[in-house]
Amino acid sequence: MNLKSLILASSVAFTFAGAANAADAIIAEEPIAVAAPVFSWSGAYFGGQIGYGWGKSKWSAYDADEDEVDSINFKPNGFLGGLYAGYNFDTGNNVILGVDGDVTYNALKKSYSETDEDFGLTAKVESKLRWSGAVRARAGYAVDRFMPYIAGGVAFGSVKNSISLSNGVDSIGFSQSKTLTGWTLGGGVDYAATDNVVIRFEYRYTDYGNKNFRDGGEDFGFAAKNKFKTND
Repeated sequence: MNLKSLILASSVAFTFAGAANAADAIIAEEPIAVAAPVFSWSGAYFGGQIGYGWGKSKWSAYDADEDEVDSINFKPNGFLGGLYAGYNFDTGNNVILGVDGDVTYNALKKSYSETDEDFGLTAKVESKLRWSGAVRARAGYAVDRFMPYIAGGVAFGSVKNSISLSNGVDSIGFSQSKTLTGWTLGGGVDYAATDNVVIRFEYRYTDYGNKNFRDGGEDFGFAAKNKFKTND
């Protein structure tokens, strides 16, 4: 082998050696894991609600001296439905605070009647919750798309009380509506079915306080105090 052939063979050997070393230096990159976005409970929301309510209405009659002369307990019940809206604040560590307000149409009502055989008169009393509303503070704990919470605040309700007297032929009656103010407390769970749709299940206890009702004239009328509570 002459010198020219030796130099050529050496050049080819170095070329293959360099290519082999370059191949050994290639490092396969591992795929980068992308974490799924965490659902955010922060922000404003609004929605509709339907449900059922069980109430307790105590209707206490009293005389001119403000002495109680009789009392009747009703248990109004019925469907309800309305709108609500609120705002959530994410404080970190999965704790969610917020404010929530709602207005609801109520069909909770109950009546009571009693007949006096001596006079042949039938007296009928009815108590009805017409609409209600509340402004509440909420505190919840987020577990991904679930958020159990408690809520409480001020409640308002329009209660209508009616009384009628009938002898089977003629009748006379009066009714009066007033807005009662009380408090409400409850809890539930929000579930984010999608990023924009949240389903809520809730229980609420409300005490609307009491109010005096007066109506009628000297010949026939009523004076009563009404206490109204509900479980929705």
